[in-house]
Amino acid sequence: MGYDSNIKSDRAEQRQRLIIIVSLVALAAACFLIVGVLRPDPIQKQSANKLQSGGPSDTRLKAAKALAEIKKAAAISDLKPEVLPLSQLRSVAGGAGGGSSEGAASSAAVAADGSDAREEHEKIVAKRVADLTTEVRAIKKTGVIMEADEHSLEMTGKLQEATRELIKLRYGDAGSKNYRIRMDLEFQPTIPDFEERGKDATLLLELAPISLIPCSVFNFLEIARTWKNGAFHRNAGHVLQALARSDITQSMPFQEYSKEYPHKKGTVGYAGRPSGPEFYISIEDNTRNHGPGSQQKHNPYEADCIIGTVIEGMDDVVPRIHTMPGKEFIGDKKKWVLIRRMHILVPGDGPDGYVEFSKSPLILPE
Repeated sequence: MGYDSNIKSDRAEQRQRLIIIVSLVALAAACFLIVGVLRPDPIQKQSANKLQSGGPSDTRLKAAKALAEIKKAAAISDLKPEVLPLSQLRSVAGGAGGGSSEGAASSAAVAADGSDAREEHEKIVAKRVADLTTEVRAIKKTGVIMEADEHSLEMTGKLQEATRELIKLRYGDAGSKNYRIRMDLEFQPTIPDFEERGKDATLLLELAPISLIPCSVFNFLEIARTWKNGAFHRNAGHVLQALARSDITQSMPFQEYSKEYPHKKGTVGYAGRPSGPEFYISIEDNTRNHGPGSQQKHNPYEADCIIGTVIEGMDDVVPRIHTMPGKEFIGDKKKWVLIRRMHILVPGDGPDGYVEFSKSPLILPE
């Protein structure tokens, strides 16, 4: 009897162990099933996160706002809203000119994803440029020699950096090339060779590198973009000076100048001290007339702001302007050479490597 009792006891213990093992396996399987049901699908989770955060555009916008406050305007990291290639920027903005269908499709994709963030970032940078411009103008009014004053140089440097970024955001990144302006001119019947050559002519300007004088370049791009009317009205021995009517009505905030881009023959500069918005074409080397230390004795460093260089029309159109009847400032408007239209040209797939970004209206509404 004792032997049989021991056998029955061992069998009972084995059954209990088996029941425990089976129970544990069943419990593990149930837990695995529950976790699988409750865990969200990765794709759904990703979509939910996007909806909660407002999508990639909002993320880029927040990054841009933070960067705009903690970094210099021209030193934005890869998190900033994208500065589009010029061809894509023109397509997104609805600018004139063509491009490949592939480029247009790419532009549409970029616009759908980041145009709002880029526009918002442009507003932030434009506000920074406006604020810095106000500060620099205030410094200029004190009469300090800005070119030799440490604080003035720091502030103008910040303004230049911010302006470079604003140019790229508004007009696209031209890379190693420079922006261009084409002027449509109209000669009036008072010009001596009117019957022979007619009324129409053009000048092509290549603006200076923005690495050297970004504020002067940006100012002229804005003049061209918002051009209303103007005319060459001064016929001097060293310059041909033009009136400029646009949305830009103030002079430059400071006398931006680079010794690497002097006032040589064929260059275009802003007239006056402070300079602009009127401008002139140098028809001789004006390095001394308009360069550092010229036209005043107070500041040996101050010079006229410079804009760019005439690259087409210097040999035929400019000499023709110089034949306007009269010398120096001409009071008779019928003798002026009119500037009817401004075209902004940017690097692209055009026949000469440039395409039209924008043009001013041919006829302004009343």
